[in-house]
Amino acid sequence: MTKKQCLYGVNLGGWLVLEKWMTPSVFQNTTADNEYELVQVKGGGARLRDHHDTFIVEADFRWLRDNGVMAVRIPFGYWIFGDEPPYIGAIEKLDWAVDMAEKYGLKVLLDLHGAPGAQNEADHSGSGRPKTEKWLHHSGHQERTIEILEKIAERYYDKTSIWGIELLNEPTLDWSTLRLVHFYRKAYRRLIRVARPGTVIVFGDGFRPLLLTGALRAHKNFPVIMDSHFYQCFSARDKQRGPSSHLEKVRVKRYRQLRYLRQQQPVVVGEWSGVLPQEVYAQMDYRQRIELRNQYIEAQLSTYEAAAGWFYWSYKTEQDDDWNFRFLVDSGNLSLT
Repeated sequence: MTKKQCLYGVNLGGWLVLEKWMTPSVFQNTTADNEYELVQVKGGGARLRDHHDTFIVEADFRWLRDNGVMAVRIPFGYWIFGDEPPYIGAIEKLDWAVDMAEKYGLKVLLDLHGAPGAQNEADHSGSGRPKTEKWLHHSGHQERTIEILEKIAERYYDKTSIWGIELLNEPTLDWSTLRLVHFYRKAYRRLIRVARPGTVIVFGDGFRPLLLTGALRAHKNFPVIMDSHFYQCFSARDKQRGPSSHLEKVRVKRYRQLRYLRQQQPVVVGEWSGVLPQEVYAQMDYRQRIELRNQYIEAQLSTYEAAAGWFYWSYKTEQDDDWNFRFLVDSGNLSLT
């Protein structure tokens, strides 16, 4: 693909779906570890509403446009409409973000980040809420998920900034992919009845891209794209890699993977970052660490040109670190312009 065909984006993570590690100040002086717990402590609701109002403001959208960003992926939870107590809804903030994106010429990928019953064990899926059923094995939770997606598609039908809707973020798979494929196909059939023609329907690979590729076939007027998330900082194997191995994985393995997957459908890298395992930096001084980090970022920027688009995780955090896209740009370590 040529450079102009690749959509450059960022995630607005830690905003409408809290993650404590990203915004620890919101949780300060409480015992809460996630959004579900926070809204139940004294003053927790007020903290959350203030965070919604201040973490992302209009100036952020202007900065994104001015720095070469073309799109935002906006994570939201199934509680976005305010009808899942004790969670606090924020649909008016999502409305505002869609309008801001339109004002500044940015495309929007609406990402259902947390589903009823929790599709994975991470706090951002809503798993802080007590539950006895797994989303993957609960037809009622899946039906409710589709209903939420339908409401979102109907609400933003006339908003031209909406580029796509992601059916579900990072669902955990068991030994079989059939249940997830069945959900994706059912959700797709339902959404194309109510979404604006041209809306891209995005489905996550569940970290099993070779099994999920081709899970959806596009109907006329509703393109299908698979979302893969590429991190090299979490697995035991990646923690054992040396610097050259990390760069080779990006330049060779990831590139070949993208070329293979896109034979079935286009692919977006819905999440990636410049973060490497601390182990790889163990014998390096500060200058060497920065040089390796920047080489790693540049390698990814080059490789992901083979994708339909990418979204850095995340636009910003409260820390000046490698998860913080804005910090990297403002400090001169990453540039799209």
